[in-house]
Amino acid sequence: MQSMGSFHSVWMLAAWSPTVVADVMKGVSYGPVPVKSKVDESSVDSDDWFCDEAVSMWGAAGRADLANIQHLGANMIRLYGNDPRNDHTNFLDEALARGLSVAPGMSDYPYFQGEGHCQTTDFDCFAQVKETYVQNLKGGFRSRPESYHPALKYFNIINEPDLKMPKMVVLGSREEVYQMCRSIISAFDGILEAEKEAGVRENLINFTATFSFAVCTNCEFSRGFPGLSQMAQLDDAMHHPQKYGYLPKNNITAAYEARFTHSFNTANAAVEVKSLFLDPYENAFRNTPVYIGEYHKPHANQVDDLTTILGYAQDSALFLGISFFQYQVAYWKEDQEPGELDFGMFGLGDDVVTSMPYFSKTYDIYCLEEVRGLPGDVSQAYGGVGISKSSLCVANPLGVSLDQTGLMKIAAQKDASQMELFVERLIHHMGASVKNRTEFQIVAKRYSSTAKEGSFAELAGYIGGKPEWWIQTSLRARCLADRTVHPNVIGSAIGWVCSQGKVDCKDVPTECNSTYRLGDYLFSRFMNANGDASNPLVSCDFGGAAIYTPPEVYDHWTGSELCAQAAPATTEASTAPITTAGPSATTVSPTDPEATAAPTLAPSAGGTPQTTKKFMDRTTPQATSVESAAGPACSLAWHALLLCSVLLSTRA
Repeated sequence: MQSMGSFHSVWMLAAWSPTVVADVMKGVSYGPVPVKSKVDESSVDSDDWFCDEAVSMWGAAGRADLANIQHLGANMIRLYGNDPRNDHTNFLDEALARGLSVAPGMSDYPYFQGEGHCQTTDFDCFAQVKETYVQNLKGGFRSRPESYHPALKYFNIINEPDLKMPKMVVLGSREEVYQMCRSIISAFDGILEAEKEAGVRENLINFTATFSFAVCTNCEFSRGFPGLSQMAQLDDAMHHPQKYGYLPKNNITAAYEARFTHSFNTANAAVEVKSLFLDPYENAFRNTPVYIGEYHKPHANQVDDLTTILGYAQDSALFLGISFFQYQVAYWKEDQEPGELDFGMFGLGDDVVTSMPYFSKTYDIYCLEEVRGLPGDVSQAYGGVGISKSSLCVANPLGVSLDQTGLMKIAAQKDASQMELFVERLIHHMGASVKNRTEFQIVAKRYSSTAKEGSFAELAGYIGGKPEWWIQTSLRARCLADRTVHPNVIGSAIGWVCSQGKVDCKDVPTECNSTYRLGDYLFSRFMNANGDASNPLVSCDFGGAAIYTPPEVYDHWTGSELCAQAAPATTEASTAPITTAGPSATTVSPTDPEATAAPTLAPSAGGTPQTTKKFMDRTTPQATSVESAAGPACSLAWHALLLCSVLLSTRA
């Protein structure tokens, strides 16, 4: 790959480097419209599926699409819709944590959908695209004021402009070819201007314009080669913008040579792509890399074809790889070209995983069903661990309630790996992490096979005792907004906290202006002032909106440490495991095969502990004491307080 840099001034000429991976591109194209027909799709408010409001699909506690893409062996995710009014931080954070680089794109809105779109300004898209991109930079594209988010790698200026700027340019006149090029170079100029005004100069990303694989009949260069003639024409426009009727504000030629990657979409087989495009491309371009933004030859031997195309990328200095088209069947395209429904690794089943409030409507999120074995084929070609069919339509251990009911749902699956996710989630919610995975797996395995009534109280009490031989408690644990939770839940919890009058909700730093970072700011301060750090399942819950979590979890959450208040220093609690009552008390550990019942808990010598009122308990106006709510049995040693939490939750 050529050395990538930037433009305009010396400080922006730093060498570019890949943000997440430097491997062959193995992407997945992601546009998961949550409906099964075009009729249903017509009522969908937006097609921005990487915003916070769509977390029920891509998030770890929902349908877990990003986790699935990671397990396929992918290292990049290509996106489509993009509403710049939405925040995209959480998606980028989650992708980064899973080793996925992200390639979003500009929506069609500034080009031909919105009022004053650039087809009304003679295909000069500078102002419309600049305004849109400024909002993107404010809505998560930056991890710091001067830096792009490290998950971002490419940004698609426009998808298939040769089919729509203006319509069917590939069959149009030379003038229309020039209009297409003017729209792209002016849009690129607008993006560069937005970057410059925002002061972005670190983690610089690459840009692309993804062409179709059609043959352009009136392009001037590389005629007869699908996709390539459009790229050659754009290359000429980037070097001679005035020829195309555009006077740029920035040095787009330098930016193009340093930070541009060509791309195209195709449904052709690998051997056809090589002869029709890859070989002639390397003769036409010496330095500019290229990738396939949508790649899938339906009904071919997918493993063989994908292995072949990836092999070409491995052997090429310019061809980066592919993004497989696509993650989910696009049912809304049912009345378009024949074969549109042949794309998509997953279809939508009948079972509902969860519901998703998405702006003005709420959608059922259906579980996924494999299509023609495609996930297995892609995983084999990409070198992934694969996706278990049995886990697609069962309760998600990261999404069930963190209580006895949730535990039993996961235990019913008889799958130790699922129980491991549930148990580790509980550990994280108590501000700790696993340091001995062998011991941890023993605990999880036991509960996956022998869980029964009272098991959650037993497990929570045991973990609350901080068995230091396999759990590490962090002094940097904080009460934060849970990034796996829908923003509506966070917003409701913020409203409740502010209604209590115990935390200043007005003088909030501007860097904490997103829903989740505002939650970090308020939840941490409310818990520190009013909660009980020894009882985080209650004190840091806020109706399921918060999690008391160690830095192992929140370190990749943009802005969390900046906005959250550190917990006050506390005296180390007892690390003793739960013991049975009486003079001959014996130690009970969940790893002990004889420990099948919740132990009787010994009373402590101290007074009755207090707990803050849970967020969702809105019927009781004041904080409730543990003793009055659950009885005198709740005057306990520290490591047993969590059992009281369970009792309280059942009586609230």
